Amino acid sequence: MTKVSFEALTQSKVATYIEVGTRSYNAHYLHLWKDRNPTSYLATSFTQQIVQDELKDPNCANYLVRYENQNAGILKISHHQGWGNWSAKEALYLHRIYLMKSFTGKGIGKAVLDFTQTIAESLGKKVIWLEAMNNGPALHFYVQHGYTIVGKSEVDLHGILATEKAMRVLAKSL
Repeated sequence: MTKVSFEALTQSKVATYIEVGTRSYNAHYLHLWKDRNPTSYLATSFTQQIVQDELKDPNCANYLVRYENQNAGILKISHHQGWGNWSAKEALYLHRIYLMKSFTGKGIGKAVLDFTQTIAESLGKKVIWLEAMNNGPALHFYVQHGYTIVGKSEVDLHGILATEKAMRVLAKSL
């Protein structure tokens, strides 16, 4: 019996998605921000308007990640988004995985990667790509699961500490 499941976001679950996303982000990433205040990031990711717009976007898929019938985190995928030499037709962007701290270490992250890969394969994608903070455990997690570093990027939001802006772009060929 699978303990991890994925619930596609619906209108009735928008508030839950915002709450779970905000709580899980804050549990892991406040150290990146001046005065531990991620308001500029949250305003680009977890407002009613942003999530409503994502629901209407056929290229965007948002999920509540569930573990033993509890909300454990969120997942956001862009079905058709290129990077570098990969076209939008070839590439799926794994935009966001956030898990609540109490659910880490239970194999949920791997289940999310497997679920994302199944979606990418069903769409005929050649690659999944994502961005991860240069400093932190997520980068190592993705490398452990077959992703390789293919480039660099940077967080460009007000309030992030200069020492924490660096990100790596990772990809996994399918």
